[in-house]
Amino acid sequence: KIAGYDTLRLILAKRAILVEGPSDELVVQKAYAVKNGGRLPIQDGIDVISVGSSFLRFLELADKLRQVVAVVTDNDGDVEALRKKYDNYLGVNAKPHIKICYDSTVDAGQLFTGRRPFNYNTLEPKLLKENSLDLMNEIFGTQHATVDEMHIFMRANKTDCALKIFSSLTDITFPDYVVQAVS
Repeated sequence: KIAGYDTLRLILAKRAILVEGPSDELVVQKAYAVKNGGRLPIQDGIDVISVGSSFLRFLELADKLRQVVAVVTDNDGDVEALRKKYDNYLGVNAKPHIKICYDSTVDAGQLFTGRRPFNYNTLEPKLLKENSLDLMNEIFGTQHATVDEMHIFMRANKTDCALKIFSSLTDITFPDYVVQAVS
């Protein structure tokens, strides 16, 4: 039901890692390279595909083809909703060729962006949680004084931050759910 090149990429790959957006794609590729001696996923026949919000359609296709797929997804602060969304692929319904990777911890804080509470449960805040403010400042070439300043910066510059992480020679710790996906 989804036309286009991305479905063909899924079909042709030995394995695939599905992510939400381009920043997730870069971070996952970097995590894979760190774990695999600098090799990018594509060098091993693994395609990292940014699918937006179409995860379930791609999983339907992967399931029918018995394609080996990992999903890297944010919990967005509602683990129960995420589990319900992926119910056909978790727990007793788990498929041996499909792995749903997410952080089961819901993080919270006091930061607001405008009138809305900041979402601490996406990839960027999870990366910052695993690493120090000083390390992130070093990688990004910034001088943010507080974690909240860095959260705002990373949210406003997602792709630029992901590109700097991807290009960096500095060691970084990746969230466990990302490590699970690239394993």
